Formats: sequence, C-alpha cells, structure tokens
Amino acid sequence: MDYLWEDTIAAIGTPIGKGAIGIVRISGKDSLKILKEIFRTKEGSKKEKFENRKMHYGLVVDRFEEPIDEVLAVYMRAPKTFTGEDVVEIHSHGGIVVVRKILREVLSNGARLAEPGEFSMRAFINGKIDLVQAEAINELINATSEVGAKLALKQLEGALSNKIKELRDKLLEVKAYIEAAVDFPDEEIEIFETGHIREKILEIVEKIEKLVSTYKDGKVLKEGIKVAIVGRPNVGKSSLLNAILKEERAIVTEIPGTTRDIIEETVTLKGIPLRLIDTAGIREAIDKVEQIGIERTMKSLEEADVILFVIDGSVGFTEEDRKISKVLKKKENVILVINKKDLGLKLSCRESIDWKECVELSAKSTEGIDELGEKIVNLVLLKPETLLKGEEPLLTNERHRELLESAKKSLLKVIDSLDTGFESPEFISMDIDEALYSLGKIVGQVTTEDMLDIIFSKFCIGK
Repeated sequence: MDYLWEDTIAAIGTPIGKGAIGIVRISGKDSLKILKEIFRTKEGSKKEKFENRKMHYGLVVDRFEEPIDEVLAVYMRAPKTFTGEDVVEIHSHGGIVVVRKILREVLSNGARLAEPGEFSMRAFINGKIDLVQAEAINELINATSEVGAKLALKQLEGALSNKIKELRDKLLEVKAYIEAAVDFPDEEIEIFETGHIREKILEIVEKIEKLVSTYKDGKVLKEGIKVAIVGRPNVGKSSLLNAILKEERAIVTEIPGTTRDIIEETVTLKGIPLRLIDTAGIREAIDKVEQIGIERTMKSLEEADVILFVIDGSVGFTEEDRKISKVLKKKENVILVINKKDLGLKLSCRESIDWKECVELSAKSTEGIDELGEKIVNLVLLKPETLLKGEEPLLTNERHRELLESAKKSLLKVIDSLDTGFESPEFISMDIDEALYSLGKIVGQVTTEDMLDIIFSKFCIGK
C-alpha cells in the first residue's frame, strides 16, 4: 500500500447499515481545517474555535450550505490522540446515506480515504503503540468469544510487549559484556567469561521456550476448539450437534446417511468457541456424492482438536463401529460418546476400557451434554480461568511464535559455539544480533514496508 504520511485521512468508523450513531473519523494536519469548512452552528454560522476534547453540537452542511445532519463533533489535538496526530470525530445519526454523505464532504475538502488499518499504522509510526499492540487491536475487533477478547486486551495493554522488552534488555546486557572483550582485548582482567555468558544465554532460551509453549493454548483460546463428530450412520451425530447447539441445525431422520456433507457450527462454552463439525457417516459409499462426503470426513479428523466418536449405546458396539475404531485408535484426542442413554444402554463407559475418555449421554433428552462439554475443554487445555489469571502472557499469533523460534535458534548457535570451544567474541556477537533482530521484529523495532503492509491490510477501513 502506498501510504502518504503528510495526507489527512478519513473513513467511516462504524459498521455500514442502520444504527443509532454513525462516526466519521479524520486524522492529520488538516483535520480541524476540514471540520471548520463543513460544520455550522445550529443558527447556521461557521464556528472558528473548537475546544480540545469537547463535544460541539451543530450541523454538517454540503458545498451548497444545505444541512446533511445534526451532529456532535469533537476535535482532539495532537499528540495526545490515538494516531498521535490531530483527530476529528463527527458523530451523526446512523444510516448508510447520511454517514456516506458526511464522508463525501470531508473528502471533497481535502482528506483522502484511509487505507485498511491506516489509523492504527499511524499510531504505530508515531510511537503510540508497538506492533504487538497494533495486532491486538485487530484481534480484539475480530474476537469471537469473551476469552478471545480478554486475551487481545491483555496484548493491547502490553503484556507480551513487556515480556519481549525484558528478553531484549537481557540480551543487550550480554552483548555489552561481549563487546567489552572486543574493545579491550589487552586488559589483564578476564572480561570474556564463557561460563557466565552461557548461563545468561540459557536463561533467556528457557524464557523463550516457556513463552512459545503457551502458543497451543493461546491459539485454542483465540480461535476455538475444532470438534469433529464422527461415527457410523444413524447413531445420533446430528442429534448430538443439535443438542450442543441447543437448536435444530442439522436434519435428523431415521434414514442412514442423511448427512452427506460437512456441517460446521460454532457455540461458546466457558467463553471458548467450539467449532462443531457434523461429518458424514463413515461406511462404504453407495454413490459418488457420499464418497466425497466421507473423504471430507477423513480430512476433518486430521484437522480436529477433539474427535467425538459416537456410537448407539442401545445397540452396542457393531462391526461398523469396530472399523471406525481402528481408524481412531492411534489418536490421543478422542472421546467415546455412548449415545441414546434414554433407550437403555447395552454398553457402558466402565466396559470401554480401551478409551481414555468416555461419556454416556442422550442427545434426545440432553442428559450428559454438560459433562461432555467439560471433557472437550479439559482434553485440549487447562481451565481457561486458570490460563487468563496467569502472570505470563499467552502467544496467540503465529508470526510471534515463528520469530521467537528464530531468536531461540540464533541463541542455541551461541551455546553450540561455546560448547565446542569456538569462542570468538565477534562471531558470538553476530548470533546475538540475529536474536535481537528477531525479537525486534515482533514489536516493530525492526520493520519493512512489506511486513507492515501484510499486517495492516488485514484491518478494516476506519481502524
């Protein structure tokens, strides 16, 4: 994207459509000038003075001095604003026509339509937020659960940024220690003590590993648990999906093979999204359409965090169930679901010793559904309340994980050099610089235009 930082930018900051309020945001050196051009008092006169951070009631007019809407406008003077620039917000009645007409007047008076994420990028460029916090804004906007929103808010407050800063500071201390050996090679006192350096580097590696280890839980809390419901036809998979969703989403009939394609729905459990996938029953396909459905089922099994293996408990374990069991036996993430408890069970969890996790339930009466929900969450991660109360931040972003792994790799090179007796301070310093570079890219202390484009292009316009 071709950003021109001297431009004044504008965009609609609220969702397009009907609503009580619509907001047009302006940022840049000409923000106040544009406001003065289009704003009129209730009596119809121009207003020359706008107090900082105070709402002003009046009208927005077009170039013919025709009123567009009654508004509240606020001017916020730089640098104490989100972007670090002069910012104006115009609050009008909601509605696509009114808000777009106001935006059109703003643009015709010198502003440029903002690119996606350009307000947040300006906040980053002007030092108001770092790159982790900028990404957290987007994650907060796109959060699909309460837990995901809390994680994003923690990132926005600087939990991860502070941890990365701590790692960088410790590395810089080690680097300064090493560079002293380079700058003062003839000193009688031994400056370059390899044992001390090794200890410090290992300490930093351990902290990086601890942070990286939170990625699995962080990703699940942010994106949700992918749950595949699998079993032979007509054991109640679709009924189970409906019971968990508490609504009739999937078609339920007595005819085997009714579900011939993947059905995916999302429900929130303990603040965590469950992405439920009702798969086609696994059996010998009777036609090409059903075969495609079964192939998609097998793919869903590979991608799932949890697999619910559903059997008809009123019938017991059939030969078809045993065939599916062979496919699932090697997997650690399977919960055996003995369904149709309301009809009387010929098989119990106590007898199903081959399965680590098992629950007896009735999808029809919903008995046992809450217990199943507990098992799904506990199979994947610790209780979310425990994770969120932890002092250590959780990684939720693949970019952050990859860069931390890269930093760790560079530091392990240092350890390897010290262990093999290759103790050249110059080369060790180069490996530490690589680690510092990787950590700097996480928070944006090292950036490229391409990297910023990729990150901010995912934002919505107006943010």
